[in-house]
Amino acid sequence: MENNINQQEELNEDAHIIAKYKSRSIVNKSAKMKKIYDLVDVVAPIDVSIHITGEDGVGKDRLAEYIHNQSKRDGKFIMINPVELNDIIGSLGFNKVFEYFKKAERGTLYITDISSANLKLQEYLLNSIIKIVQEFGMYAPRLISSTNRDLTELSMQNKFNQRLKDSFAIIMNIPPLRERKEDIEDLIRIIMRDIGYFGKRAVPISEEALEILLSYEWPGNVRQLLNTVHHAVNHTVNGIITPSSLPKEVRRKQGYMEANRSVTDELYKFARGLLESGIHSEQVDPYFEYIKAVEKPLIQAALDLSKNNRSQAAALIRINRNTLHKKLKLYDMDE
Repeated sequence: MENNINQQEELNEDAHIIAKYKSRSIVNKSAKMKKIYDLVDVVAPIDVSIHITGEDGVGKDRLAEYIHNQSKRDGKFIMINPVELNDIIGSLGFNKVFEYFKKAERGTLYITDISSANLKLQEYLLNSIIKIVQEFGMYAPRLISSTNRDLTELSMQNKFNQRLKDSFAIIMNIPPLRERKEDIEDLIRIIMRDIGYFGKRAVPISEEALEILLSYEWPGNVRQLLNTVHHAVNHTVNGIITPSSLPKEVRRKQGYMEANRSVTDELYKFARGLLESGIHSEQVDPYFEYIKAVEKPLIQAALDLSKNNRSQAAALIRINRNTLHKKLKLYDMDE
């Protein structure tokens, strides 16, 4: 009986976790993301317009939809892509844009990459905002926009409508993934859930592979992580995600980092030995010996690459020729 109760408690706990991820699908372990979602909790139920900024791939679209879901609005979440509407001209163009606002009645109208809207479309959007409030009042849709560019800078260059920019009351900036790496493990969990894995059914990740994922800089942000997890799940080794399961560009970066870490470790050991020797003998100059150990191979590599052309070698190292000549004499390399 007690075992049945424990099993039921475990099932309830699993159901709670799954429900949490399905309802929120967010990650806010990092302080920066927690701050954003704390703000969402405050503004989601309020009728204020929101602008979301951030690099490509950070999850601006997902945050916009999450805000809509948290708002408890019973209307639809309608997305506009300005690129598809930029060619609309004349009065019929305004009517077309306004149709999107009407479809989002009681819901949310989301304009993705609003900075890509040309000036005419920006005018249509601004006029639609004014008109929809006049016609629908309290049932007017909430407006959310996003971009990876600085609207203030664009408006100063007369490339973005100042009044349209000012219509957004709240600004949210999603940091790039490289600035919130503590969120990566939870993001992987959510991605696996979305592609059909969750809990005990999730594909296990080796410690080596996880270390690579946590140390990578993710220039493509969450979108790149999503593609990486998809790739890894389809290239497992005996059912486990290993370093070889990851895309080449992710592994290549890690290889450089491991080599760099190894060099740093060796230099530390050498420095520690010099300092300990200096404690016992005044004849040992730890600083000089350390600098010599680092500079001498650098100078030799530059001379080899330049085929002993000292001017070229100095240019490679980014020092002047006289400085190079002095160092060659100092390190007994002046033959």
